[in-house]
Amino acid sequence: MKPSTKFLRFSLRTLILLTAATAVLFAVPIRQALTQKRGRDWVVSQNGHVSFSYKYDANNEQWLHNATLPYPGWLIDAIGIDFFTSVDTVVLDNKEVVDLSPLVDLNDLRCLGIYIEIKQGLDFSPLSKLPHLEALHLDYTGISSEELDNLRELLPGVRVQSAGHPDS
Repeated sequence: MKPSTKFLRFSLRTLILLTAATAVLFAVPIRQALTQKRGRDWVVSQNGHVSFSYKYDANNEQWLHNATLPYPGWLIDAIGIDFFTSVDTVVLDNKEVVDLSPLVDLNDLRCLGIYIEIKQGLDFSPLSKLPHLEALHLDYTGISSEELDNLRELLPGVRVQSAGHPDS
């Protein structure tokens, strides 16, 4: 008796190609999530705080504190939140800020608040690599007016504010 021909047969080459295509398809989002996780871990090591984009309503420019992700909690716990949403806002307010380069890992960062002392001559140039950065709030940093003006020149598309200095 002949075996049934209803089942499709795939060659080993076809299965390898399908596996490779699937791996390529998932490589970019996995890499982005792992990079963001690394940046988030750095913020946590600074005793800083992050807020995720799913909680911010850009249309109304309001935070929705009751917002939830449209995915099951067990899946978010298993894979990690970085696969489902991006970091929107970071607040550094606990340790002196001596390096900003790890923030580059938070590619979708929209708002950064630094509310603590900063190292004299802190290099702000890594912030220019954040394409979505809109606002930088500086309080209690000890930044001079001249440094603030230089920072505004470095980040022309970013609203740079400091409680100790007037906006210009």
